[in-house]
Amino acid sequence: MSWLLLLGGATSCSSYLEDAAPTCPGGFSATLTEQLRQKPKQTPAAEITQYTYQNRTVYLVTGGPATNYSYLFDTCGNVICAAAGGPANNGDGRCADFTATATNPVLIWRDPR
Repeated sequence: MSWLLLLGGATSCSSYLEDAAPTCPGGFSATLTEQLRQKPKQTPAAEITQYTYQNRTVYLVTGGPATNYSYLFDTCGNVICAAAGGPANNGDGRCADFTATATNPVLIWRDPR
């Protein structure tokens, strides 16, 4: 499943890389949850986990086979990177330090189906 298609092309990470916190409308995690509810059930189940990464709140979306990328989003819905998954199960390499440095995991949603 392509998360880029799921989110309608929210792919820019420029707001994440700026020094100031991004300015964007709130409620991205609720929007993401609703979009995942409308997709077919995955095995393992889709999950959204909130973390603190590089002093910012981010959301990691996981689910489906290990070859699916697990995308990391900022609070505006911009894709930061694929933190895991893919052919070698190590993401796209753009945030290779995520697993080692992300803190404060909070499960936001897990598909109950």
